[in-house]
Amino acid sequence: MGVATRGAWAGLALKPGTRDALIVVDVQNCFMPGGSLAVSKGDEIVPLINRIAKGFQNVVLTQDWHTPGHVSFASAHPGKKPFETIKLDYGNQVLWPDHCVQGTDGAAIDKGIDIPHAELIIRKGYHPQVDSYSAFIEADQHTQTGLDGYLKGRSIRTVYVVGLATDFCVAWTAIDARKPTSTPTSSRTPAGALIRMVRSPLLGSPWPRLA
Repeated sequence: MGVATRGAWAGLALKPGTRDALIVVDVQNCFMPGGSLAVSKGDEIVPLINRIAKGFQNVVLTQDWHTPGHVSFASAHPGKKPFETIKLDYGNQVLWPDHCVQGTDGAAIDKGIDIPHAELIIRKGYHPQVDSYSAFIEADQHTQTGLDGYLKGRSIRTVYVVGLATDFCVAWTAIDARKPTSTPTSSRTPAGALIRMVRSPLLGSPWPRLA
């Protein structure tokens, strides 16, 4: 999931300007092969992300940044197993293996990411009782991450989204980038094109809403 091909990128003509931004979602050790919530071949996207990022003046990185015992962890619910679903105040919640715990090596951005000109790191999922897939708003659909305000303050008009994993954090970030509550004039077509480039055959339910 979440692996792009060089050919797909080569076929996408982009000339990012000062009002365009690249959002690099959750390229963290826990999501790499061998991590606690590994994305198959997730490491293969790293060189391509570095290549893409060189063309952007504005780059934002995101990190899952969970507290120990986070509500989204199966280990926080006795008798529950990873990938089971429970009901929380804000809706259904998939239970995950412990991952991206604050201050751990698993939460660190993969060492292969080489984007020294990135301007901002947005951390999400740090509220103990609320999960967060989107880089814009947490799973309760109320708690903002601050990314929206940053993009508006910088007069960013178009966002492109890439990272791990397509099924969840990349997809939800792209969906929310298109909502009126996010960057108001975000271009739908370029963002969608980049998401389609990194799509996987295991896409979850959010994906049809990007079409």
